[in-house]
Amino acid sequence: MGMTGRLLLFVVFAFVIASEAMRAKRDNCKSEKLRELVLETVGIYPHQYSYQAKYLKQQAEERFGFWWSAVIVSERGGYGMSAVYDQYKNTSCEMMLFDTYYWIGRTC
Repeated sequence: MGMTGRLLLFVVFAFVIASEAMRAKRDNCKSEKLRELVLETVGIYPHQYSYQAKYLKQQAEERFGFWWSAVIVSERGGYGMSAVYDQYKNTSCEMMLFDTYYWIGRTC
């Protein structure tokens, strides 16, 4: 594993620890795979909400199938959204990380 890989792994672990501490605030994410995807995204695109939303949606579709949407809203009013709409809903994950709300869900 190269230096970049180790750094990314460190960042992801730091977010895992931080997310555990903030779970009491708002965490309705029962899927560990979706939680890991959110943490991975935050590590790759810190404070870049539109890129985070796009990456979340792309990765969820590549890993779990089609019809995913992502919404990210920061306490300061920044946001990112990448959405696919359909008539069905069944899976979602919502969590707060560093005063930023993350939601990713399956819309079909």
